[in-house]
Amino acid sequence: MIRIIDGIAYESFSTENFKLKASDCGNGHLEITASRMVGWREMNLDRLAMENLLETMQARMDDPEEQAKRAENHVKRAATRAKKRVRQLCKAMGVDTMLTLTYRANQQDLDLCKKHLREFNRRMLRALPDFAFVAAFEEQERGAWHVHMATRRIPQSFADRNQQNAVRVKSYEVIRRIWRSVVGELGGTINVARRKFHSRKSAAQIASYIAKYIIKGFAEGDKWSNRWTKYGEGSVPESVELGIYCGPIAAIEAAYALLPAGHRVAIGRLDRWKDWFVLHLEPDLPRFQPRLQCGGV
Repeated sequence: MIRIIDGIAYESFSTENFKLKASDCGNGHLEITASRMVGWREMNLDRLAMENLLETMQARMDDPEEQAKRAENHVKRAATRAKKRVRQLCKAMGVDTMLTLTYRANQQDLDLCKKHLREFNRRMLRALPDFAFVAAFEEQERGAWHVHMATRRIPQSFADRNQQNAVRVKSYEVIRRIWRSVVGELGGTINVARRKFHSRKSAAQIASYIAKYIIKGFAEGDKWSNRWTKYGEGSVPESVELGIYCGPIAAIEAAYALLPAGHRVAIGRLDRWKDWFVLHLEPDLPRFQPRLQCGGV
């Protein structure tokens, strides 16, 4: 990479230093990242070499193929930022349940789907005042839209206010009724994947599941289409710089030294070129756990 500042050209080079950062997402979730730092050195070009460099850089800027590559890279970076934000929001909220809201009809209007989701949220708040979620929109092969939603603290049942004796109704039956009342003749249902006590699906795993649809949405959607939304408490934490370390091994050792008691590594990944690594920590899960229960309601 080359930069020109005040008429002087500088070229980048990889250093042996790694910058370590951490984000406390709350609920016992900690994300640690380290990336190789870049240095800059003056190129010491004479006037003719400088003119040739400027002409080459301008030609690349005007090249349609290069413009397309820059636009593609911009979308990829935006998708990566959105994926990170969604993942951290899910952890901050402490999500424990996945809902998938679908249509029986081939409903292909994304704006209508978003409208239905807003109304669904409004009606859910009547039944559950602290209802909160992070949701991603996905297009099925047939063209119909559906919503993947990460939420939390859904009770086992609600009291049916239409009954004199306040008969309790399974919560997901109530949620299904609410969704169907919103979509009307289009028909709809929900699928549930809930992290019950002793479940293997942690908040971090649910967060990763939701976040993967963000990348898919950016890849398949219009350039600036919004393929995710949120409602309720939860904010993305600011990262904290933990220092600079010489070499990837020293940075990794420093990251693992932060592992609190009673926690485990949910994700640990080192780039094949050893230019960065990520470490996601979460509260340890009980040893004996049944499988995640899934089913349509």
